[in-house]
Amino acid sequence: MTKRVAVLGFGITGASVVRHLLRRGVEPVVLDTRAARPGDNQEVEFLWDATHWPGLDVDVAIVSPGLDLDSALVAEARSAGVELLSDIDLFFASVSEPVIAITGTNGKSTVTSLAGHLLSSAGISCGVGGNLGEAALDIIDPDHQCYVLELSSFQLERSAEHAFHCATILNISEDHLDKHGDLAGYAAAKQRICSAAASCVYNRADPLTLLAGCANPVSFGADAPPTAVDWGIREDAGERYFAHGDELICPTSQFSLSGAHNEQNALAACAVVDGWFAANKISTALASFAGLAHRFEAVAQIAGVSYVDDSKATNLGATVAALGGMPAANQVVLIAGGDAKGVDLSPLLSLLRGRVKQLVTLGQDGPQLMQLAAKADIPAVACSGMVEVVAAARGAASTGDTVLLSPACSSLDMFSGFAERGDQFAAAVRDLDEAVC
Repeated sequence: MTKRVAVLGFGITGASVVRHLLRRGVEPVVLDTRAARPGDNQEVEFLWDATHWPGLDVDVAIVSPGLDLDSALVAEARSAGVELLSDIDLFFASVSEPVIAITGTNGKSTVTSLAGHLLSSAGISCGVGGNLGEAALDIIDPDHQCYVLELSSFQLERSAEHAFHCATILNISEDHLDKHGDLAGYAAAKQRICSAAASCVYNRADPLTLLAGCANPVSFGADAPPTAVDWGIREDAGERYFAHGDELICPTSQFSLSGAHNEQNALAACAVVDGWFAANKISTALASFAGLAHRFEAVAQIAGVSYVDDSKATNLGATVAALGGMPAANQVVLIAGGDAKGVDLSPLLSLLRGRVKQLVTLGQDGPQLMQLAAKADIPAVACSGMVEVVAAARGAASTGDTVLLSPACSSLDMFSGFAERGDQFAAAVRDLDEAVC
C-alpha cells in the first residue's frame, strides 16, 4: 500500500498528474524547484524551491518530463528507494483501450493530430494528446475507443516500455543534445517506444527508426511500397498517389497540406491507423485536415510576398524539411535563430545556397547562423526583436518571394514558447499589412 505519492515538477504535466490523483482520492505532495507561484492548487501540499529530496514518507514519485533525471532531487529520491514513474505510466495503468504512440524529431504533432482526425472522420471516438494539446491524463474518457499520444524523448526515458497497440518513430535527427548528451542517447530514448509495441511503423529512409526485433514492422516512405503492408507513393497516368502496397488510395494533390515532408506525415498517419477502417474513407479525411497552428501556416500575402509561420520548427531537422520543400530559386527570406540546444546548425549550409536570398537572425544562436550565411555568401542581418525581424525581412523580399519563420531553434531564450514566437511574428506581419493598406 502506497504511503503517499509525490509529484516532482508542477508544470503542465505535473498539474495534470495532480488532477488525476485527486480524482482518484489520492492527495499528493508536490515538489518544484521553482519559487512559489500564487494561486496554485491548495488542495495538496506544495514544497517549493525543493532542489533536494526532503526525506518524505512516500514510496512513489511521478517525475515530470521537464525535470532533469540527473538532478539532485531525482537522484536522492531514487537513492531513498522511492519508485519513479511518469505520467505515461499512470495513463497506461488507467486505460484498457488500444493506444497508438507517436514520436520522432519532426512531424510528430502533425501525425498525431492527423491520425486522430482520420479516426474521428471514420466515426471512432479517440482521445488525442500527450506532448501536444492536452496532457495524456486529461484526455482519459470512458467513451473513447482508443487513444493517440504524441510522446517526447523526455517522456519516453522516464516511462516503462509499454505494450502500445502501434508505435512509430517518424525520424531521428540531432535535437536536445544539451539533455541527452549525443545522438545515440537521444535515439535510445526515442526507440523505447517500440520495444514492447504490438506493431511498429518506421521510416524506410531512416534506419534509426527501426528497432531490431520490433514486432510486425510496417514502413512508410517517398518511394513505392516494397510490400503489401507498407505505405508509399506510386505514380499512375502521370498522377502521384498515396499507396498501400499496390493499392492506390488517393492522389497526393488531395491532401490539404503542401510539401514533401507533409506527404511523409500523411503516410505515417495512414500507417498507424491502418486496420481501423476501410481505406476508401481516407481520401475525404486527408482533404479536410486543417493542419496545426505555427506549423508551416500561411499568415498573409502582402505586396506579392507570402509570409509563413513555421515557429514550431524548434530544431534543425524541421527547418531542413521546410526549406527542402521550397523551390531552389533564391526566393526565401529565412528568419531563424534562438536556442539551438547544443546542435551544430551547419547542415543548413547546403540548403541556404540556392533557396535563401537573405537570412534574418535572432536569439542566442543567431551568431552561428550569421557565420553560415557568410559561408554561403548570402546577405544576413541580426535583429533583437520580432518587429525588427519582420521589418528587415520585408525590406529584403520582392514580389513572388516567401518570408519564412522557421527558426531551427527553441524559442525559450526569448519567448515563453514557440506559440508566442509565432504569434508575435503574425502580429508584426499584420501590422505591415495595415501599414500597406
